[in-house]
Amino acid sequence: MSFEELLAHFPDLEKDVCYKTLENSVYYLEEIKDSTVQLKTEEEYWNLCLENENLKEILFLENEYSIMKNEDSKKCDWVIFGNNNIHFIESKDVKPRNRRKERIDAIKQLIATIEFYKSKVDLDSITIFSQICFQSKSKTIKAGDQARKVLFKQYNSEFSEGNLIKFENPKPDRF
Repeated sequence: MSFEELLAHFPDLEKDVCYKTLENSVYYLEEIKDSTVQLKTEEEYWNLCLENENLKEILFLENEYSIMKNEDSKKCDWVIFGNNNIHFIESKDVKPRNRRKERIDAIKQLIATIEFYKSKVDLDSITIFSQICFQSKSKTIKAGDQARKVLFKQYNSEFSEGNLIKFENPKPDRF
């Protein structure tokens, strides 16, 4: 699926407000409460790092404040599409001791968002990733516990926690 095909399901989106195309090698994103994302530098405060090793375009969607803005259901913050992968991201800016409660809410938000997109877009040929992003001073990817991984398999989604997403060059075939 192309960016245009995905965006065609949401025709009223305004470029650079509701969605952005990202082409640089690294982005640092900060979630601003009740607002759209802000791009930061590594030295500044950020919630999620996107590493775009292959320098292909990535489509970044402001999900909570654009696509699903008028939905009464729970919704995740961002949706990122590239390399035929779709990433549903819920960013939680909480201290480690508060993560358990926020994790439960984030799971509900991610699942509701996956169900919403599946009702609008055919995701059968797309690899789905769901990620809870907890702020950290270093780039981390954690697989998440087995029960959550099994839960998200019901939605054909991989699950992880962390504040890093890497879009890498495909590995060459070995003979």
